[in-house]
Amino acid sequence: MAKKSAGPNKSQAIRDYYAAHPGAKPKEIAAELKKAGIDVTPAFISTIRSTTMGKKKTQKSASAKSPVKAAAKSTPAAKFSESISIDSLVKAKGLVKELGGIDAAMATLSALRRLAD
Repeated sequence: MAKKSAGPNKSQAIRDYYAAHPGAKPKEIAAELKKAGIDVTPAFISTIRSTTMGKKKTQKSASAKSPVKAAAKSTPAAKFSESISIDSLVKAKGLVKELGGIDAAMATLSALRRLAD
C-alpha cells in the first residue's frame, strides 16, 4: 500500500486553479503552482483536467441515425461540405484498423483535438 504524502494535495490544487481560471493552459498552471511550492507537470495537469471534466452528454436526434452525416455536421469541415467522400471513409477505416477499433480511434482523435486547441 502506498504511503500518503504529508504535502499538499496536488490534484485538488489543480482543480481549484481550474475553478478560478477556467481558460488556463496546463503550462500556465504548472508555472503558477510551482510559485506556490507545488511541483506538477503539464501532463499531470492535463490528466487531472480530463478525469475531472468527465464525459459530456449529448442529445440523440434524428441525425444520430446516420453516423457519417452526424459526424460531418459536428466538425468545422462540415461548413464546406455536407458529405464525406469514399476516399475519406477508406482512410478512416484504415486508421480504425491500425488503432485497434473505433473506440481507440475516437480516443486518439479526441486527444489530438485537445492538443490542437
